[in-house]
Amino acid sequence: MHKYVRILYIFLALCCWQSLQAQNFPVYNSFYITPYLYNPAEAATEYTSVYANQRQQWTGIEGAPSLSTLFFTTLLDGSRAGIGGKLSSYKRGILRTTDISLSYAYGVPLSEKSTLFFGLSGGVISSSIDLTKVTDPNDPAIANYLANNVQPAASFGMLFRSETGLNFGVTLPQLFGPGYNGVGHFSEINFSPIDNAMATFYYKKKLDSKIVNRRRRGVRTRAKLDDVYAPLEFYATYKYAAVGNSQFEVLAKLSLSENFWLGASYRQAYGFSGHTGVSFNKFLFAYSFEPGSQPEKGFSQGTHEIQLGLKIGDKKKFKTKKAPVFRSTLQTTKEQHQARFQQTTEDPDHINQSTTVRKKYYVVIKSFSDFTAADEYKRKLIEQKYNADVFYYDNDKKFHVHVLETVKSSEAYEEARNLKAFTKLKTANVLIVTSSK
Repeated sequence: MHKYVRILYIFLALCCWQSLQAQNFPVYNSFYITPYLYNPAEAATEYTSVYANQRQQWTGIEGAPSLSTLFFTTLLDGSRAGIGGKLSSYKRGILRTTDISLSYAYGVPLSEKSTLFFGLSGGVISSSIDLTKVTDPNDPAIANYLANNVQPAASFGMLFRSETGLNFGVTLPQLFGPGYNGVGHFSEINFSPIDNAMATFYYKKKLDSKIVNRRRRGVRTRAKLDDVYAPLEFYATYKYAAVGNSQFEVLAKLSLSENFWLGASYRQAYGFSGHTGVSFNKFLFAYSFEPGSQPEKGFSQGTHEIQLGLKIGDKKKFKTKKAPVFRSTLQTTKEQHQARFQQTTEDPDHINQSTTVRKKYYVVIKSFSDFTAADEYKRKLIEQKYNADVFYYDNDKKFHVHVLETVKSSEAYEEARNLKAFTKLKTANVLIVTSSK
């Protein structure tokens, strides 16, 4: 093969519209599972999650594109920041492009139910040639290309996230324009952030909890699940390219159970795709298929994509606002040992004819049927600087360990909410006690 023919082949392989499109907008059918694939602002996830994605495009065609991606996302617990990282390898023909990047995301609470996230990703990207498929691997043109193709890679994203389930994101996926035949590493950086852009809108409503039926050892039981979403989700993306084809895509996902879902999508000027997946505990498996008739009838044997996911550790807490001053820790507690039963003396002659009904509100952390256990738990709370005490309630015959006693309902309910949101006392609740005097 003549030297100039080889150079032309390499250039065409790099700059053909599909490769260019993949460079600008890597196509991931599984983006609905992890939108971080498109937007660095999505790095702040509730769990530390690790994913592996494998996409084989146009099966049956020699040299067809193949994309392998390994990435992770996590929220920094108790903060408003998240980090992520991605390593991908994109092969097509004799060329392989590898890029690695790290991301940082930060969320600004706009209200109690909505947050605006900003994300920035940066790294490097480089290409290599499979010399086993080249007639003359010692060609100076090839050597020069391999020695001068490391380029900067960066992207910027914004995300509006709402508890209503409505989310909207904007991404600039390629802040630096590609320079396939640069004269040196980073010597000529083409800053062109608005040549490519992406807008994403999706509806994914998180539910407080869900009751499901489960069968264990032949016995049917009901269980409460947290971190569940509404069964129907919608996604829409629009990809803009100053050079090439702009494109929109829509996708719908339906969860048929807590562990299994089906989905379908349509991509402009390409066609339909099918999606399915299963999840058990913290493990996830997803599969997508594009028919071989796309983009033309009989073009290939289809496109396959597989994604594996794993959640690691406990759920992270996003810092919505500055931690309040807790009423339950304002004063120094003097330890008091309450009797198991509190007795009152009746007035046999009914001297006091008037009766006043009063309500007291106790912020209770935990309840016990045994005083010794309650007193021991109270001591642990006192060591953590809480104003803990024990109250015996005759109506339910239990000893309640509380950290606040007040006659104002607003104070009690506010304290319970704050304890749940900003401390480890997630079981805080309000006990109302009515008495007559």
